[in-house]
Amino acid sequence: MNDDVKARLYGLGSVVAGIAMSWPTIFDRLRLARQGAPEVSVWSMASFLVGPLIVMGLVMMLLGARTEPLMRDAERKRMRPFGNIVALACVVAGFGGMLGTSYLLRSYGYR
Repeated sequence: MNDDVKARLYGLGSVVAGIAMSWPTIFDRLRLARQGAPEVSVWSMASFLVGPLIVMGLVMMLLGARTEPLMRDAERKRMRPFGNIVALACVVAGFGGMLGTSYLLRSYGYR
């Protein structure tokens, strides 16, 4: 199996892991809140990881083996501009998942 196929499969695995993790950390919590559960706990760190897993997985699925050379300069040990954009997208997606879940739970009346 060549490197391109491996990178795309790793990306697919990352997307699947992000989607699988989103059910217990985000969507199940919202389902419990809609059903009127007396208390709903939030897994902040786990819900933060959902977005970056999906973003990185999609990048790896789209770019394949070109992901690493486009994202970082191995010789100078620095991130390239595209790598910085992907990192920023991961942070935004992570905070969006975490804060979005908290905001929706607060709108249902939970702390």
